[in-house]
Amino acid sequence: MIRYAFAVLLSATAVHADTYCADLTALANGSSSEIAMPSGAIGTCSTSLDLTGARALNCRWPFDYRAQAATDAFTELLDATAQCLDTDGVTDQGVNHPDSYDLRTFTTDTAQVSVSIKDKGALQQTFIFLRVAPPS
Repeated sequence: MIRYAFAVLLSATAVHADTYCADLTALANGSSSEIAMPSGAIGTCSTSLDLTGARALNCRWPFDYRAQAATDAFTELLDATAQCLDTDGVTDQGVNHPDSYDLRTFTTDTAQVSVSIKDKGALQQTFIFLRVAPPS
């Protein structure tokens, strides 16, 4: 029974991973405004404008503060994004930030995609962020 449940979980994760790539493409071309992680967790997304007027979509997933589940979700999202975009992310330089912060940026001909994890001590939460914007 345990083997069956594990097999079902693995196949469900594979389906979500395929869906994630399609959803990421839809975000990049502006035909969607929501996305789920490869694990299936749906993000809360909003649109922002940069100084040039270009639109970016920003999605977030909250976790308990510094929970291992957040680190695992960040790694999963990072790996899935790299696979979908068929490119390696660039580790951005550190920032003067009081809490933990890791940001990776992927740039393609059609989009700039950033995946980050941020600990917010004052909120006692860790957030995973996905940002999809036009290439700079």
